[in-house]
Amino acid sequence: MDRARKSPVFSGQKLREARHVRGLSQMQVAEKMGIGHISLSHWENGRYAPNGINMVLLLRALGCELEEVTE
Repeated sequence: MDRARKSPVFSGQKLREARHVRGLSQMQVAEKMGIGHISLSHWENGRYAPNGINMVLLLRALGCELEEVTE
């Protein structure tokens, strides 16, 4: 029997937690990524999710793994 793998789903709440654990503000993360802090706010509040490129930049800015910001 084949077991389908579930694709990870981005979680704004987990992003917020990962950022807080590292002691970073939205502004600091956004500056590291080269984006506006409003985008980061939208991601954390579940309004939008980062695209593939921004996800890579986000993980690098936080120094974390994909599993820390997905469910």
